[in-house]
Amino acid sequence: MKTASEGGLAVVTGGAGGLGSTFAEKLAERGYRLLLVDRRLKQLEQICESISARHGTTAEPYAADLCKRDEVEKLAKRLAQMPDLQCLVNNAGFGTIDYFVDTDAKYVVEMVDVHVVAPTILTRAVLPGMIARNRGAIINVSSMAAWFQSAGNVHYGATKNFLAIFSMSLHQELRGTNVRVQALCPGFIRTEFHDAQSMNGFHLRCAPAAHLWMTPEEVVNCSFRRLSGKQVIVIPGFWYRILGRLAQMPVLQPLMRRLAQVPRGTLSPGQMVDACPAPAAAETVDPCPAPAFAVAEVPESATAS
Repeated sequence: MKTASEGGLAVVTGGAGGLGSTFAEKLAERGYRLLLVDRRLKQLEQICESISARHGTTAEPYAADLCKRDEVEKLAKRLAQMPDLQCLVNNAGFGTIDYFVDTDAKYVVEMVDVHVVAPTILTRAVLPGMIARNRGAIINVSSMAAWFQSAGNVHYGATKNFLAIFSMSLHQELRGTNVRVQALCPGFIRTEFHDAQSMNGFHLRCAPAAHLWMTPEEVVNCSFRRLSGKQVIVIPGFWYRILGRLAQMPVLQPLMRRLAQVPRGTLSPGQMVDACPAPAAAETVDPCPAPAFAVAEVPESATAS
């Protein structure tokens, strides 16, 4: 990803911690001014102050609850009017680890609001300006869960799959422009995400081997390296890329579903929480290897069926 030498603006949702604050840090290093969005205003203000002090760039906190449509639409109107918005990172999200039928419908709908509705509205708001300027980037933070039909992870996997398919389809519409779109599909990251109350019990049943945990910096750096090309689906980490490819093979999907299944009945219903970190050792292999599972580039002359 090229440095924003003109001091362009970048917007990051879920910017008060975890992957979002790392995106903000790395964007500031590249010379971007920042608008960080989160409902945790105090944490957001602290991060903005810290980034401004270290990098000498403007970092503005913007408090919004992306579960509330009126607040999303208010934010969208503001973004649509920004003449130098160059990057939008749709990062906000949260997880649950319970069966769909055992989860309060309120939390299922809120997950759809945060993972599907908000990114859709915000992307629609910023695209006309990016296309008119013939410059911009949209990063939709999806997940490896998007590629698994996993019992115990129905609504999370489904909403993250939407972000991946949405990004791939939008990429086709943006051919011939310099506007890039990416679906970032990380695996396990050392952030506070798995410490959230709705993920209670995760470590007892699902914690992977230490070498499969990645740092937020590894994930974000991989995202930026791939953004300058035309690869839409980006899976950081060698082993995750292999796993992502295997998950797409029809003959292996029954096995993958079994491996990803979460037992039912050991947890209380999921609750809405802020997305964000669980510690472990560093990934030792290349965190952003050459594409093994990527969206094929179709010749410009080809037509869609």
